[in-house]
Amino acid sequence: MQDYFIGRQAIFDRRLRVFAYELLYREGNTSGAPSMDGDRATSRLMLNAFTEMGLDRIAGDQRVFFNMTRSLLMDMPEFPFGRERLVLEILEDIEVNDEFVQRISVLRKEGYTLALDDFEFEDKWLPLIPHIDILKVEVPALNWDKLPLQIEKVHRNGMLLLAEKVETEGEYRQLHELGFDLFQGYYFSKPNVVAGKRLSENQLITLKLLAKLNDPEATPKQLENLIVQDPGLVYKILRYLNSASLAMPRKIESIQQAIIYLGLQRLRGWASLIAISRVEDQPEELFTIALVRAHMCAKLTAISEGKVNEGAFTVGLLSVLDLLMGKPMTKILERIPLSDSVKQALLYHAGTAGRALLCARSFEQEDEIPTGFPGLNTGEIQEIFLQSSELAFQEQRSLLAN
Repeated sequence: MQDYFIGRQAIFDRRLRVFAYELLYREGNTSGAPSMDGDRATSRLMLNAFTEMGLDRIAGDQRVFFNMTRSLLMDMPEFPFGRERLVLEILEDIEVNDEFVQRISVLRKEGYTLALDDFEFEDKWLPLIPHIDILKVEVPALNWDKLPLQIEKVHRNGMLLLAEKVETEGEYRQLHELGFDLFQGYYFSKPNVVAGKRLSENQLITLKLLAKLNDPEATPKQLENLIVQDPGLVYKILRYLNSASLAMPRKIESIQQAIIYLGLQRLRGWASLIAISRVEDQPEELFTIALVRAHMCAKLTAISEGKVNEGAFTVGLLSVLDLLMGKPMTKILERIPLSDSVKQALLYHAGTAGRALLCARSFEQEDEIPTGFPGLNTGEIQEIFLQSSELAFQEQRSLLAN
């Protein structure tokens, strides 16, 4: 567990819902590709994902993409998960001959979903096309003039077209308009890529609610009165608190009881989380990121301070507001009267919660030089990330359920 790591990047559909995750082998917490050959890297990735980490912990119940070498495709290992969850990527450097085409045909008949990686609309791939479900194309390599006709041919053959390395909002909007089915790239995780846009009415309402929920001067009674004015928020909070996953000692029937059992700060966190989940037209992956960061910050600070730091959960949760609203964090925090410690953690990574957030972000983004956390080695942080990821997927299902 402490020797191997997995890179995870979301792939979105046209409605910005997570379609799948691409999993990549990493030698430690870095974004660089490993120096070993492809067979060993993919084999170790599979071993790590299926047995060491567990696929559900790293990807929830989503499908997963794996880069596959020729030799692994020719001699497919037995997977311990349903084939419907796996997407096998055929790498661009694989030699295509009759033997390989026959093997791909068999895999398709066995129920595997197959994708061509870094596809460039070359004739050499034509023998494989009848067996392929998804074509992945790199945005920097696109010939935009020929693209409409190429997209028409792809859809005529019943395949999905995935754009990877999408880095700007303009690219995403243009690709969406042209008819691409799936999207992947840094645009969906880099902050401030849509800075300057006006906040929608839905975003303004959410910010106002977050401001009131997180006002450090608000009393328990004021918080209760605020929440009960929103029947949908009350329903979501009580529904989640009474779910089997929390195993509360008794049924929670009111916000007043929720404050007693959870505490004021924890209830603020859950109410804020539900408010964030209601922001429209944003990738649901941001909700996953918020949950992972929140749990990771809470766990790291608890280890460092020897007790639960409820503010750390809020720090992790609100750290996605710049992504969610498309505005710099400094501008957003002008609208939310948070405590000084939470603001300092969000803006400058100050304090224990701030250091925890910096560590969570570094781990999540696979920085070349990862940021650690005092008293923990990289393997221990990896385990905390996995625990937080598992909790995030469980809670996301509960909180976003109808």
